[in-house]
Amino acid sequence: MQGNSCRALSALTTLILLASLHGTPASALSPPPPLPVEALSDFYEAMNGDEWHRNDGWLDPDVDVCDWYGISCVTEAPATGGYEWIGRIELPDNNLQGELTAELQERLWTYGPASTPSRELDLSGNAIRGEFTYFPWGTGDVNLSGNLLSGSLPDLPAELPEIELERLRLSRNDFEGAVPAGWDRLQLRRLELSDNRLDAGAEHAFAAMHGFEQSFLYLNGNRFAAELGEDITNARGLAERGDSNVGAGLDLCYNDFLVADPAVRDWIAARHVGSTDFEACLGRQRVPVDASVSGSWYHPGRSGEGISLMILDQGAPLLYSFGFDSQGRQQWLFELGHAGERWLRWDPVRETRGYFGEGIAADEDYRFVRPTGRFRADRVGADTLSLHRHYYDLLACGPWEPQVVPPPGLCPPPLFDDRLDYHRLSRLAGTTCENGSDYQQYSGAWYNPQQSGEGFLIEVMPDDRAVVYWFTYKPGDSGEQAWMVGSGEMSFVPSAITEENPAQLTVTLRQPQGASYGPDFDPGDVDPVEWGELTIDFGVPGTGEVQFESVIDDFGSGEFQIERLAAPMLAECE
Repeated sequence: MQGNSCRALSALTTLILLASLHGTPASALSPPPPLPVEALSDFYEAMNGDEWHRNDGWLDPDVDVCDWYGISCVTEAPATGGYEWIGRIELPDNNLQGELTAELQERLWTYGPASTPSRELDLSGNAIRGEFTYFPWGTGDVNLSGNLLSGSLPDLPAELPEIELERLRLSRNDFEGAVPAGWDRLQLRRLELSDNRLDAGAEHAFAAMHGFEQSFLYLNGNRFAAELGEDITNARGLAERGDSNVGAGLDLCYNDFLVADPAVRDWIAARHVGSTDFEACLGRQRVPVDASVSGSWYHPGRSGEGISLMILDQGAPLLYSFGFDSQGRQQWLFELGHAGERWLRWDPVRETRGYFGEGIAADEDYRFVRPTGRFRADRVGADTLSLHRHYYDLLACGPWEPQVVPPPGLCPPPLFDDRLDYHRLSRLAGTTCENGSDYQQYSGAWYNPQQSGEGFLIEVMPDDRAVVYWFTYKPGDSGEQAWMVGSGEMSFVPSAITEENPAQLTVTLRQPQGASYGPDFDPGDVDPVEWGELTIDFGVPGTGEVQFESVIDDFGSGEFQIERLAAPMLAECE
């Protein structure tokens, strides 16, 4: 009897214990997984972390790993009590240099119960080398573009848990071979494979894009040479041109794809970036980008707008786009971008607001600089660039308030998207050993440190003439941009003070007005209004003095000092 009582008491105790555990979070029953501090520390060492542009907090024992620069922690599995995990690692353009070994990839991307990071990994724009061995199936957004990764793309293992990956960006590396057949099992919202050396398996890239609407696939700049058949149209989610303001969802340029089926041709045309005439860029050969690309470029049917481009001495391309906005006002965009073997890209390009004689506008800590799109140029000849312009008309969203862009839900700005051949307008002296000038050292970007946010772009040409762009603002309180352009002849002015004869440049400036951005641009609308005269006296290296006198009363006259901001890459010649 006593034994039965003991057994009954034991069973009751068990029931009470089970009842008390009912609904208890799993995390309370077992310790949460530890944060992968050791793996991240090894990653830091492998990527030469001491030389990063920003490495705040890394490896500091007094700083929580969630506070290391570029790392954001999140709460995973909240339904069962939750635990803290690495949600994002964001270290783009941060001077990471080193080998991403297979061991390190495995430790990070298959670490414990969650991938590291679980939501976003952005290591783009660095110098990370190695082979892409382990597929990052557990991270939602992976961006490894713009590195030195090589070898073949990894296939998916035969058995995987649920794949979390939605966005995979591997552009501008050195991958070769085929897109693996196993990628048919993916359901991606975005896949970027452009500017590699891939030559087969394009159909598997299309097959990976069947999971979402408004999806994007970029295959441009590879070595694909297959015929595209009806099966690619299963990727129905690829964004269509004009369907929204997100842009088209497919880029096939600079491959040797063949499209024989008219229905497939129409399907691609409805989704291709830049232009429905996608076949114009198929099979097109590109030539290397070098210092000789520096100068001004324009489209013959759009005289009155264009770009000035300089490859700077450290190799980065500086772009100024001059033209008009959608309301017919002068506008200039700028950015320091990235250069590949045969392409240049600026993502994003930016616009500003400011005041003539003062520089860029500010509202407390907010400076009026905002992104308004992206540009890409592929060099298709010594004197021809294929320019893809992806431009948002932010004016449609009303006055510019102190914020980067209007909230998307409140105002999706209209998109202008085109791809045009631009031809050379000017050529910088000294970019080859055959086109030098005694004045070529004065080419570059110049500015007044007291008026940051505006300045001059000077292009010295082989005949000793120079083109000057003055990117500035309208007088008054509008904050609107203004730009003037002119050319003149460089000369040396004898000096009675020093043995050196400083250079001088005098130009007559004009201020083009009247046209508008986009497909409605008409060169006949451009009115090259006379602006006045500008003289630059170049003093000690890297300095100068500007004097101007405008025939437009609001601009008036004045003088100020300038300094060199950037210098172009010139050829090294004896």
